[in-house]
Amino acid sequence: MDNICLKRYSCRCFRKERVSEEALIRIFQAAMQAPSALNEQPWEFLLIREACMKQEVAGINPYCHPAAEADCLILLLADLNRLKKDSPWWVQDMSACAENMLLQAVELGLGAVWLGVYPREERMKKLSRLVCLPENVIPFAVISVGYPDEERDPVLRFDGDRIYGEQYGTRLLLQKDSGETEW
Repeated sequence: MDNICLKRYSCRCFRKERVSEEALIRIFQAAMQAPSALNEQPWEFLLIREACMKQEVAGINPYCHPAAEADCLILLLADLNRLKKDSPWWVQDMSACAENMLLQAVELGLGAVWLGVYPREERMKKLSRLVCLPENVIPFAVISVGYPDEERDPVLRFDGDRIYGEQYGTRLLLQKDSGETEW
């Protein structure tokens, strides 16, 4: 898992190569293994492969341009009818689901990027209209998936200064097994 987390990055440039159905099934399996509060599992998915539809999704906001270049798009949808009354945890559930998908894509040698939709009302309305969602289904995110156009070295982001012990502001000095405190 450590290697997968380090290799993951937001891939925005893709080769023109088809992602297999087997790979997509593995991504969906990983997505549905995500933890969810009260085991509500609010997720549903919509796969888009047609070029004209990918172009429409790419036009939803200025940051969605990777949607047009990826082999496929996976729309993460939250079905509010699956929730118990006043359950506020579906956003965390969907976020865990999305991260599982991104990590599984890396494991398969694919690139992926999470394109935000929720909670931007304008994006949600446009996407809902485009794919004919019922009112109880909320478009949460778009994951663009494909084969990366380039290889990247991992960017190490660990920062021990952001880790505290017992109280905020009390720096926790973590040590490697070797006894060193510098990471």
